Amino acid sequence: MGNIVMGYWDCPYCGSKGVRGDMATCPNCGRGRGDVKFYMKDHQEGQRKNADQLGQLEYVDPEKAKYINRNPDWYCSFCNTLNSDNAKFCSNCGATRESSEGNYFDIHRKKEEEARERTEPVQRASSPKTSKRPLLILLVLVLAIGGLFAFLQSSVTQKDLTVSSFSWERIIGVEENKQFSESDWRLPDGVELTSSREELHHYDAVFDHYESVEVERSREVLDHYETYYTHEDMGNGYFEEVSHQEPVYRTEYYTETVQEPVYVDVPRYQTKYYYTIWRWVHVRDVRASGDDQEPYWPEVTYADLEREGERSEAYRFTVEKAEKGKEPTYTTYRIDFNDWQALKKGESIQITSTRTGADPYISDSQGNRIANLYRD
Repeated sequence: MGNIVMGYWDCPYCGSKGVRGDMATCPNCGRGRGDVKFYMKDHQEGQRKNADQLGQLEYVDPEKAKYINRNPDWYCSFCNTLNSDNAKFCSNCGATRESSEGNYFDIHRKKEEEARERTEPVQRASSPKTSKRPLLILLVLVLAIGGLFAFLQSSVTQKDLTVSSFSWERIIGVEENKQFSESDWRLPDGVELTSSREELHHYDAVFDHYESVEVERSREVLDHYETYYTHEDMGNGYFEEVSHQEPVYRTEYYTETVQEPVYVDVPRYQTKYYYTIWRWVHVRDVRASGDDQEPYWPEVTYADLEREGERSEAYRFTVEKAEKGKEPTYTTYRIDFNDWQALKKGESIQITSTRTGADPYISDSQGNRIANLYRD
């Protein structure tokens, strides 16, 4: 058995603090200690203490400790007084011990369970309310996103625009059939082989032998035990000191001989083919352009081994926006050929665009799309 430490209690009737645990009645009001919780000064129950920290505790004289009953006090069910385990009758009202409901620990355990039961219904009742908050946040977020989406999808229409000029460009790409010298580990179809030879393709790692190698390893080994102390409530105004042995380990290093495989790189050879191959490649562009609405394709003269490649075309028009008291502004758009041909110089049009930055379009008076426009 460990040493005994003096406990203290607070009077639940008059509020006196720090009454010694060996006193069964309050020195201020004379009432027997009722529903109390024992504690130690400057120390918490279960708190870990090393040997050099034990001097802070108030130990009971070992001779006196021999006569202290180590069992918890019992509660009188009639006057709520704590009585020594040795007492058969309540020191305050004289009721018998047999009529009591339990000891110090039984009563506190029961109170903790009752407190838990009172808390859990409150938590269950409040949980539906707390669950509405994430839903409310989600609803606000959805509405905000919806509002932003609607704003971005809304359109802005520029009116009173006048078609002021046109431009066009047509391009014919020219390709030349050229011969290239290449090599590969396989021979493609349609090529002219010039030579082939065995060349290094890669290395294979092949096992050769085992080699003894010393490897440093580590392990945790028991070094010694350290003693520490905790103090447990005895339920009678005192606390018992309990010693514990905690193992302390150290890292031990040692050398171990292991067999490690040794590999060698073995070269692998393969036939490599050298050949010539003909490919069509783009070599130049021939362009035609103008500032009218009469486009044509340029005349192209092809040299030997040349042919027509890809064709491309672009059609643009410029609109003028005149505002009273301001200099006119000009904007150029690219448009499909058929829509471009349908436009007339001096014609009034309106152009609609969205706030998302999507390509604008020519619209009618109702905002309906007539022709798509593109930005270069």
